Amino acid sequence: MGVLSAGICLIAFPIDSSSQAEDATRGADEEGWKPLQEKWEVCNFGGDGPVKIDPSLIRLGYGDPLTGIRWAGEFPRDSYEIRLEARRTDGHDFFCGLTFPVGEGKCSLILGGWGGGVLGLSSIDGEDASSNETTQFKVFDNDQWYKVKIRVTPEKIVCTIDDKTWVDQDRGNHEFDVRLEMDPTVPLGIANFQCQSEFRGLQWRKLTPEGKPEKGEQGQQPGPAAEPVPAEVPASDGQREDS
Repeated sequence: MGVLSAGICLIAFPIDSSSQAEDATRGADEEGWKPLQEKWEVCNFGGDGPVKIDPSLIRLGYGDPLTGIRWAGEFPRDSYEIRLEARRTDGHDFFCGLTFPVGEGKCSLILGGWGGGVLGLSSIDGEDASSNETTQFKVFDNDQWYKVKIRVTPEKIVCTIDDKTWVDQDRGNHEFDVRLEMDPTVPLGIANFQCQSEFRGLQWRKLTPEGKPEKGEQGQQPGPAAEPVPAEVPASDGQREDS
């Protein structure tokens, strides 16, 4: 991750005229996909940057050092998939720190950390994304959208970027946890580190024990096959921009 700095200037977000409301519901109810909307809260890291939450687009501004959001609704602990598109619009560090449940544990997929190029899971057996078996290096260009998908089953965590598998981690007897500073994003959330980033098309779907999509009736969440994670963390007093 980048070096902490107290002197961070907030820069206006660029307007993306191509963002449309349908981005958030792209493919919703197709094979069980459901949009993640209306229950996002601003995290309270301290030093948070501005946050904009719209149905079609979420924007996280420069923080000192972190800015983020967390899901305040229920979410399964196991056997599910999440997908979204993410991009960094300014800055050089991780633009997507996606925290998600892993059974009784939790984990964060880090994209662009430690100066911009580290990709991996934080943390496995106490080792973060810079120093465990998922650690890889990838160039992430600013202003480019990346398709991100996470699949959690009792056996594995699989993460793809633009339909290419970058993480294929056996769960086995490993312990999964987040770094201490990412606790405000638990159980499901997104954060960035000293940069500006945007997200769209956030969706999830439940999987059967066999790893197949669990279909539900249109407009309803699929029935739980695992105990949901309750949202117990209170709403923060971080900055949030109104529409």
